[in-house]
Amino acid sequence: MKKKILIVEDEKNIILGVKTCLEFAAFDVNVVEDGSKVLQTAIDYKPDLILLDLMLPGLHGYDVCRQLKSETQTKHIPVVVLTAKTEQKDRDEAIKAGADSFMTKPFRPEELWQKINKFL
Repeated sequence: MKKKILIVEDEKNIILGVKTCLEFAAFDVNVVEDGSKVLQTAIDYKPDLILLDLMLPGLHGYDVCRQLKSETQTKHIPVVVLTAKTEQKDRDEAIKAGADSFMTKPFRPEELWQKINKFL
């Protein structure tokens, strides 16, 4: 059975690049572009890992992460923040919100594979 990854991102170019790479590596991939729809999608889709952008329409990524980590059905799912925010305060806030890891854009595909493999 394929491992499932939920991409939470609103930038089309990032979605296309990450989704294509993950599908090529035989992952089952789902995408959510609006922060307010992530929790229900995660409950329904049951991903093995979530790649979460911080700057989202609907609900900010920090709040999305807090929701995911406070919900019984999703709190066990590793959340890797994938964002253009590069300051230490952003990293600290993401970890405080419950993120399991943090990556900044742009990123090298090898870095993404290392993060994914660490959790899967």
